[in-house]
Amino acid sequence: MIVVDRIRSWLDQDKSVRRVADDLQLTSELILLVRMMFADGKLLPEELENFKRICKIAFGIPEEDVPQVIEYLREFGYETTVDDAAVMFEQLDDDRKRSLLLHMMSIAKSDKEVHAEEVDLIRRTASILGLEAADLQRLRN
Repeated sequence: MIVVDRIRSWLDQDKSVRRVADDLQLTSELILLVRMMFADGKLLPEELENFKRICKIAFGIPEEDVPQVIEYLREFGYETTVDDAAVMFEQLDDDRKRSLLLHMMSIAKSDKEVHAEEVDLIRRTASILGLEAADLQRLRN
């Protein structure tokens, strides 16, 4: 009962959190983007600002709601692996898959340095999505 009460509390306090909680694909995409921010082992302000920008522009999540969304993802998505989250996109159209990878690349480049862990996460996600190295190259250009 305590878990149900905690979930209800989260959902009651924030419309954006409720929207994320109600959309498993959006939850999965945001989990991947949050994992991207932490892929190199540290969260830099530039990465967080880029994440907030993506949330606002791509998903209609206001910047002031992002901390609560991240907290929701941390609390209720901690057991979701990168592979689990990426699998949610296997059946989606290629444009949505490419959009996800573009957002991941954008976050990786936020601090002007792309780390090996970030490249690995992007490649692993692309592979799960059924995209090839040539697809990544086209996206990068």
